[in-house]
Amino acid sequence: MSDIRVRTARAHEYERIAALTVEGFRSRNSAPRPERLALLRDTPGRAAAGDLLVAVDEPGGTLIGTATLLRPGTAYARLALPDEAELRLLAVLPEHRGRGVGGALLAEGVERARSRGMRALVLDTGRDNVVSQRVYQRLGFARQYAREERENRHRPVKTAVFSHDLGQGRA
Repeated sequence: MSDIRVRTARAHEYERIAALTVEGFRSRNSAPRPERLALLRDTPGRAAAGDLLVAVDEPGGTLIGTATLLRPGTAYARLALPDEAELRLLAVLPEHRGRGVGGALLAEGVERARSRGMRALVLDTGRDNVVSQRVYQRLGFARQYAREERENRHRPVKTAVFSHDLGQGRA
């Protein structure tokens, strides 16, 4: 059994990470819209808005997952309040699912957000993505129904919103 290590992506890996992100999402959604594909492929933009994280299968060094930890108020952050970080675009290659890759990316996001003094880490997922929702809840995220009502009011695709209290700042 190999180990999974999570680290910040390197610029020379951006093209591979874009392909990994598209593959991870395409396996769940066979035909992403063109604007969604552009978002999935924009690894330089995501890196500029926060931390572009990668999960690496060691010892081989193969990239097997990714997520973006965003600062509030940046272009790709859509949920984060000023004292929250946001995790978006978590993708794991289909053949590596079920190994804890997503959990490792989430745990790293929680630790990095906490180390930056954020009050909470927020994320959203499809309402029908119950597999991911179970992982989020197992790792201490709580569903935020009131935020869903506000956030989904004008969105064509309705999402489930989750938050992880980092035990800092105001309650």
